[in-house]
Amino acid sequence: MTKLFRNTRHKLLAEGKTVSYLKYAIGEIVLVMIGILLALQVNNWNEQRKDRRLEISQLKNIQEDILSDTSDVSYNITYHKLCLKSINELLDYLSSPEWKPKVAIDYENALGTPLILILHESAFSNLKDNNLNIISNKALLKKISNHYDFYAKVLLRIENDMEETKTYTILEPYFLKYFHYENKSNTYSNTEYNNADYYSPDFELNKLVLIDTLGVKKDEAFRIELAEAIRFIELKISYYEDFLQRIHKLDKDLGEELKKLNN
Repeated sequence: MTKLFRNTRHKLLAEGKTVSYLKYAIGEIVLVMIGILLALQVNNWNEQRKDRRLEISQLKNIQEDILSDTSDVSYNITYHKLCLKSINELLDYLSSPEWKPKVAIDYENALGTPLILILHESAFSNLKDNNLNIISNKALLKKISNHYDFYAKVLLRIENDMEETKTYTILEPYFLKYFHYENKSNTYSNTEYNNADYYSPDFELNKLVLIDTLGVKKDEAFRIELAEAIRFIELKISYYEDFLQRIHKLDKDLGEELKKLNN
């Protein structure tokens, strides 16, 4: 093509057609510019397609991460509610004139156990390390950032870092003082697996037993700590439930955005 243009220019000059030569040269320049612009546009389209594929991948990964978090969050909500129920029953009993509790209290749940919350944040970290601007929907990007940089951090701090919310550590000295563990041997008896193909060992069940009823009912400090534990567990549950709702809302927003990008 270049050789053809060059031969045409030489022919026009040889024939003395200067005006025609200039017109042809200008036309040739215009064609070259159009070709360059088209090449740039095609390259831009290719880059945009790459960006959209990367954006879709990043949003899918974030969606998978937040949905994975629902299992741990839901488990912790359930466990905290069990603890809350047992602590309320224990506090009601200690505050009553009754010598024996009216309902069977699960002292193990009242004491609880230390929990730790781990959230899946690798997709968001990867997004920040690459380029946050790859997300074209800036309103959605703000929601994602708020989810991880504020709400997730608050919940992680409340569950994992704040000493005053670690009710097990606070209540443990009182349980050590007024309760002891009673071991009961029990045989695994699920008949579905009770054959030579499965190992069905005996296992030990540990049960907390109240051994100092008079002392525990007179201990005002213990009742105060139980009341504080109730307050903190209720706080945790409220944050967990709010966080779970936010996960479902963000999941919906991500799903709608992915549908648009895939169309």
